[in-house]
Amino acid sequence: MLNFNDKKINQLIANFITYMTDPKHDNGKQKINVNQDLQIHHINSLASKSNLNIVISSYILTPVQQEQAKKIIQQYHNANESFTWCTITEDNQQLDRDFYHQQGLEHFETAQVMLLDLNKFNMANDLAENITFQAVNSPEDVKKVKNVIHNAFDLSLIDLSKYQSLFEINQDEEISYFTILTQDNQPATTGNLYLESELAIVDDIATHQDFQKQGFAKAMLIHLLNYAKTKGYQTVGLIATPDGFPLYKKLGFIEQEVYINVYTMNY
Repeated sequence: MLNFNDKKINQLIANFITYMTDPKHDNGKQKINVNQDLQIHHINSLASKSNLNIVISSYILTPVQQEQAKKIIQQYHNANESFTWCTITEDNQQLDRDFYHQQGLEHFETAQVMLLDLNKFNMANDLAENITFQAVNSPEDVKKVKNVIHNAFDLSLIDLSKYQSLFEINQDEEISYFTILTQDNQPATTGNLYLESELAIVDDIATHQDFQKQGFAKAMLIHLLNYAKTKGYQTVGLIATPDGFPLYKKLGFIEQEVYINVYTMNY
């Protein structure tokens, strides 16, 4: 839907849209409406088990776009349900920020696409024996993942229902490497590496509040980046939130001119 004239970035954004919510869409209960002309991708979860109602779009600037946006937003006001709107653009001017504020949404955060050249990455973990990486191999592991992520994150960009679907899809086709860092067999940090054709994509880096400030997010990233190397990848990408940005920079990720501005209401 959105084109940034770069195969890797286009694939990263397509992955973001595909796996932002339940990729199985709760067997049709989660409604997807894509308007290519207006560049609006609407995921309506009101009738599904998902907690996330979201739109991903370019700037909303024309009268026709704004009229359609108002209709979408109003239904969540009427239902008094939480709702998120993400704009993905090649600049960070936030040209439609006032429009969202007028509709009752608040600016939540600005994230940015980052890429890393694995040929320049040469880090390894040196961890204590009580710290291990455990692949997500069972529904019980999925519950551990959801618990960590729910504890660590605001849910304005997280669909907790998607993780069971990801696990099920991975049983038939390896679309990602999903793992948990444990300390003394207790789940501490999650990490997911999507295995796309153009690049590997890091997602779901989350540390439970009981285990924060111990460097586990960095350890997980190093683990995933080295795993990507074993799979033959040259490039790894991610969407960096403000909290994670300093760590990603230290590991060698370079920011790209693609920005994700997040607007929310009723959270």
